[in-house]
Amino acid sequence: MIRLVSIDHVCLLVTSISRSKSYYKRVFDFNCTPRPDDPKTLMVESPNIHFFISEVHGVSTDFLGKQHLSFEVDNLDHVVSALEELGISDYETGEFRMFQHRNYKWCEWRDPDGIRIECVERTPGLAK
Repeated sequence: MIRLVSIDHVCLLVTSISRSKSYYKRVFDFNCTPRPDDPKTLMVESPNIHFFISEVHGVSTDFLGKQHLSFEVDNLDHVVSALEELGISDYETGEFRMFQHRNYKWCEWRDPDGIRIECVERTPGLAK
């Protein structure tokens, strides 16, 4: 059996690298730089997070919308306030209580490609 520590990174597929770079920089202040060996892929990072975004064409919007990126945060109320300040009003909030461990409150919205972005705040006492 392989023992995992955490998910290290993911790669999101998008239709426009430049639009995604602007969006993720504006919303999360991520550093987004082209991958040296592939200019259609961005290396997206902050001190605690890193992942890739690759531009693709000919992929259905349904496929793009099935992608999901979730970030853990300390305070979900701050996320909601920041979204409103950024003019992002089409978001939902709720709680997830189906795991035995790591249940959470959540806030989610969609990026310009329809990719679901979620922020979660783990809260003791939310277990079933």
